[in-house]
Amino acid sequence: MNPVNQVVQKAIGRGYLTAEAEQALCQHFDGNCNLHDITALTMLQRALSSGQVKRLSKDSQT
Repeated sequence: MNPVNQVVQKAIGRGYLTAEAEQALCQHFDGNCNLHDITALTMLQRALSSGQVKRLSKDSQT
């Protein structure tokens, strides 16, 4: 399992996305990404949009 998918699966399993996990995703995409990364991010976006996952980052609390 690639690093992006691990972060996404952990967020979906826990029901929240931490600021640290969000930062790790951003750092990964400073380089390159592949289709599996995009698919995992799509899953995360859908989970966030549906309320299945809550965003705990600093930006979302303002």
